[in-house]
Amino acid sequence: MNISLSFNLKSNKIPLEYRRCIISWLKHSLLGIADGKYYETYYGKGNTRKFTFAVRLFNPVFRDKDDFILVDNSKIQITFSTGDTKTGFILYSAFIAQKGKKFALPFDNAMMLVSIVKSDTRLVNSNSALVKMLSPLCLREHNKDLNNDTYYSVKNENFSEKAKSIIELQLIDAGFSKSIINNLELIPINCKKTVVKHYDCLIECSVGEFMINADKAIINYFLQYGIGSRKSAGFGFATLILED
Repeated sequence: MNISLSFNLKSNKIPLEYRRCIISWLKHSLLGIADGKYYETYYGKGNTRKFTFAVRLFNPVFRDKDDFILVDNSKIQITFSTGDTKTGFILYSAFIAQKGKKFALPFDNAMMLVSIVKSDTRLVNSNSALVKMLSPLCLREHNKDLNNDTYYSVKNENFSEKAKSIIELQLIDAGFSKSIINNLELIPINCKKTVVKHYDCLIECSVGEFMINADKAIINYFLQYGIGSRKSAGFGFATLILED
């Protein structure tokens, strides 16, 4: 399920770390329905968030050293994706309750939800697909001993190896068997490195197009839940270009 949201902004100036604002708005939305019980479902300690999202900015202007972005038309669009029906309807209900309400943003700005469109996710019937990242692909490797994170983009010489190992662990956590995961390939086709500021950290990510060779169940999982790390924070949203 995809849920596409259109927002009007009070002004065209939004924070560089706009994902933090989207997450705050999402938490606010979940607190606004069913006496807030679904907030704990998704943001209680240790709970898994079965969704991803991508933000569309219209003709964004980034300036070096600025902590804001200028966008055209004082509008943004956000698309949420999930393969979990319950999560989809909870989010949809939470969003409907926010329609027409202003949500304060930094720089004396505010956003207001004006349109909600629900649609089915395009899925595949084959074991190969070309996808485009609508939000950056984030691959995080956590070192428990040092308690630090390392991020890998397509510019890293170990990208293919690290992408496979990181994503395989996530697929196992999602319930896929090792036998179905073994043939997974994530091949950069037309990609580049990008650096995203997120919660005051600079994260090395990748944007562009990737070929995925894997069992169709895995590809469809990626198309619904996203690929890689930090998916529920606005990373890893992949959309299908073509299959086979």
